[in-house]
Amino acid sequence: MKTFKLFKFWIFLIAISAQAQEVKNQSEIIRNNVSKGEYRIVADLYKSHSGVMEITDVQFDKNQPNDHFEIVLKQYPNHATESTRNETSQYFPDNIAFPVTYVNSVYEGNKKLQEKVGYVVREGRSVGRDRIVFIDDYMFFLQKWESKDDYEIRFVLKAPKIKKETTESEPGKKKKKKKKGGFLKSIKSKMRSSKSIGGSVDIDKVKTEVLQPYLDEATKKQETYYKQWIANSENAKTKKYIDDKRAMMDKAMKQYNDDIFNSPEYQRMLAYQKWLKNNVNVTVANKKGSTIWVGSSKEAFITHEIPSGGQSTQTCTTDLYYYYSDAKGSPGHKFYSADSNCGRTVTIN
Repeated sequence: MKTFKLFKFWIFLIAISAQAQEVKNQSEIIRNNVSKGEYRIVADLYKSHSGVMEITDVQFDKNQPNDHFEIVLKQYPNHATESTRNETSQYFPDNIAFPVTYVNSVYEGNKKLQEKVGYVVREGRSVGRDRIVFIDDYMFFLQKWESKDDYEIRFVLKAPKIKKETTESEPGKKKKKKKKGGFLKSIKSKMRSSKSIGGSVDIDKVKTEVLQPYLDEATKKQETYYKQWIANSENAKTKKYIDDKRAMMDKAMKQYNDDIFNSPEYQRMLAYQKWLKNNVNVTVANKKGSTIWVGSSKEAFITHEIPSGGQSTQTCTTDLYYYYSDAKGSPGHKFYSADSNCGRTVTIN
């Protein structure tokens, strides 16, 4: 009886282990299932944006080549404004061994420092709020990330259809099909069931039934996998190398900034800015309760808008007027005489 119970216990452990093994990290998923192309938005939290986002590049992460990736994403590839249309953002793994998400960040330093020191992905409080997660044929665009249990799904996107090349099998041999069961099969099934009649995705449902289970299982595996990973001496050397490179980049950036800020040219620039502030500029504060425009002519010609409660820097060596409209020829009201308050603040009440 004891032998039978022990056998059942081992079967249980094997089943649990097999299910855990099916939870892939994001770099594994990207390697096998992610490509460049347009990802169609099938759900939007605020229902304000439709169309597509575009992954313009998938390349090895220069910080840790051959293990992880750098994803380059255009969030608004069809925007009317060219600068917004061409704007890209980069995403990097959130963990050296088993990434559960990819985090919006950049490489530290300028090109010169990167060539000398190496590539280091920026970390800290300024990054990490925006992330992406790939599951099956979908990309989840996350925002306001605090933890795996505290975040928002901003967009759900469907991957482009890619024709995969097939290889001929040996004569007499049947092609083996990959079996998908347990956790992955359940995730895929729930992803399909989350669609509404119109083909869009229910964000609340997909968060509860698809994304959160993945984050829970993958985070659990990340913790155990990292302990095993770092115990390997080669991996420990890789971790030390990356930590040393980060420390060196921090020192190099500080030295680079110190060299600039302590240079004679920078000090002369600061002195000139101080002279401008005290001898050429005056600060105009608007306390009228409505937007006004400021200029140096009796009737509006070239004006500067100052919203209620706002400020603007103006030249102190000329008379100044304010206007209730920026239309050319609008009558001006004089509030400042030339050279009377250079380096100070004048308030329009």
